[in-house]
This record gives sequence, C-alpha cells and structure tokens, in this order.
Amino acid sequence: MGRHKQHKPRRPRGESDRPATEWFGTAFHSTEGMQHLDVRQSGNGILITSSPAEIDGAPASWALRLRNDDDGQGLNELGTALAAGRGHGQVMSEGPGHRTVLAFMPNHPEDGVGTLARVRTSDGADGDVVFERSAERPMGLWAEAGEGLLRIVPLLGPDAPPADELEDCRLCPGCYRPVYESSSSHTLIGAGPMPVIGLCRLCAEGTTLRSLRQADVPVDPQQRAVLETVAAAMA
Repeated sequence: MGRHKQHKPRRPRGESDRPATEWFGTAFHSTEGMQHLDVRQSGNGILITSSPAEIDGAPASWALRLRNDDDGQGLNELGTALAAGRGHGQVMSEGPGHRTVLAFMPNHPEDGVGTLARVRTSDGADGDVVFERSAERPMGLWAEAGEGLLRIVPLLGPDAPPADELEDCRLCPGCYRPVYESSSSHTLIGAGPMPVIGLCRLCAEGTTLRSLRQADVPVDPQQRAVLETVAAAMA
C-alpha cells in the first residue's frame, strides 16, 4: 500500500495586506509519488481540487465545487471538520430512492490518512454504497486544507464574481499539479532546448525538485526531465 513520507503545505505569496483566496499543498507517497490538494475561491463558493484522485475507480483529477448557499455555514462546518480531523457528512443531492453525500472519513483507509469522497447511497437495509469520487491524503494535509478553507470563507458573499462554470486549468508539466488562471503560482518559462510552459511557481523555483530528492519518492520520467531542464536553466 505504501506510506506518506511527508507533506508540504504551501500558502501563496503575495502582498501582506492582500487576503489569500487560495491554498495548496503536496504530499509525497512512497509508491504513488506526489499527491496534490488545491483550495481556492470560486465565485461565491469554494473549489477543492485533488490530483490525483479516483473517479469511478480510475485515476483522475477531481475538481469539487461547493456553493455558498447558506451564508458560509456549510463551508465552515466542512473546514472545521477537516482542520480538527473529525468525520463529516453533508447531503449534496437527493432523488427517488437515493442520495449523494460528501463525506470526510478520518483515519480511513488507515491511521494517519483521511478520505474525502462523494458517495452515492441507495435507500433500504441492503442499499448499495458507491464511491463515485474519492481522494486520500495525510491527515495533516487535510488539516492545512481545512484551515485554508476557513480563511477563504469570510471573503465570500453575494458580491463575489459569478462562477457558474469551473475555471479552466492546466496541469503543471513538472509536478502535474492543476494550475488555474487565477493561481498566484502560474508561471511561463522557456528553458534551453526544451521550452517549458505552464509551470507552477514551486517547479519554476526548483522547490519541487529539491523536495523530491529529499523525500526519495518515485517520479514520472517525463516530470523529472522537465524539472532537471528547469534546474539547469536556472543554475
């Protein structure tokens, strides 16, 4: 199964008087490599992106948008549960004979690891339980994400710009972290014979490569080639 070696929560850099509208962090897994979490404002709501995650049992990036329909109460409850490492569940939708629930399960599937999942349940004693989407991360990383979420919620309100559609993003070629147009870490760079575009700030600064060397976790060969090309260009 492997284990999480360490996690590196990051707060975006910016002016000290500018409220942070995003948070992101990375966990290093002994067999799965880098696992990212991104929390940001999305209009009058929150967007939580887990990359990688599981969607219908297959690896994928999961972008979860949570609307603020109750003056921040539901978002604050989720953020508080994540920060405290406490189990949490909220109904996202209901239909005839079934409901969809967003659930946070601490110390699942093992101690020190928590799972955020979108679960579909059927009514009745023998009802099916289907994990439609799920992401496993160290409990410490979920706690940091919860604290980041709680810092963003007070900035939400009816005057926030609308976000009826998910914001476009691209994957950083150095770490596969989703990078949104609104992200303060978005960087463009040309490096030597291999032009590299769309790097996140940590990859552009060399932080990702240093962390990977320290953690000694597996890295996709293409990712390593990008990171080493950037390191050579910046030397």
